[in-house]
Amino acid sequence: MQKAKKVGLGQNNAKSRLFYTLLVLLPSIQFLIFYVYVNFNTIILAFTKFTLGEADGFTFNNFKHWFTSKHVEGIAYNDSHLWGSVGVALKSYVISFCTGVPLGLFFSYYMFKKMPGAGAFRILLFTPSILSATPLAIIFVQLTESVIGNGGWLEFKFWSLDHQYFSMMFFCIFTSFGTSVLMYTNKMDSIAPEIIESAHLDGANGIKEFWYIVLPQAFSIVQVFLMTGFAGMFTNQYNAFTLFSWTPPDDVTTLGMLLWNGVRKANESQAALGPYAALGLLVTIVVVPLTFLLRWALDKFGWKEE
Repeated sequence: MQKAKKVGLGQNNAKSRLFYTLLVLLPSIQFLIFYVYVNFNTIILAFTKFTLGEADGFTFNNFKHWFTSKHVEGIAYNDSHLWGSVGVALKSYVISFCTGVPLGLFFSYYMFKKMPGAGAFRILLFTPSILSATPLAIIFVQLTESVIGNGGWLEFKFWSLDHQYFSMMFFCIFTSFGTSVLMYTNKMDSIAPEIIESAHLDGANGIKEFWYIVLPQAFSIVQVFLMTGFAGMFTNQYNAFTLFSWTPPDDVTTLGMLLWNGVRKANESQAALGPYAALGLLVTIVVVPLTFLLRWALDKFGWKEE
């Protein structure tokens, strides 16, 4: 009997190991292919010299193309496009963070306090986030063109040349709003009621309760949004392609859109891909230390849950 029990236990352990192996196999393969291989290949391309479309040694010229007016395989690279798209990316990050975070915290606190309609707001704000960006963008464009702009209910023309950037940022903030509210409210709901009651006994009003208790508890979520947004700032397209298709206007072309569109155009020539690989490497070299610096600053000067 004891032997049979031992065999059964061994079989269970073998099944557990097999289950665990299969469970981690897919993400491991994805990491090796889409991170290790892609980045390794990008680094090689960034330093590869091409002659007549064939690899021909080592070079730094792929980096220099972005700081001088050059044409490689018929594709133009120049610093005006580079710095213009960097400026759009920086501006977009600041606007999305400075607008989305306060609004998200405000609505989350409203729901946390279980004010009238809080449950319905949670559903209404989060439901659009279930859809992908493409159908949301189609609905948004059709709505703003036919109902709000261009002969619609309001004279404000969302898609006029003067308002295209505003329209893009409005769409980005609107579609990401539900996810941030859900995360903030989940964090706020984990605050012990005794802490809130103690603050009320000490005479804390709604503003003090939010500033000294709720915000420090929710700051870890704010920190996550701040750091992930900063780390992906120069690769984020801010839905420019979804809204404007292949040729977005210059004032909405972020660095992420510049990279994506450039790689698409250069896809048939490795020589043309070299400068974009170099640009991606430059972005990584700049963003990684700045992200760690931002994390250190947030840990040192940000709110603490204690």
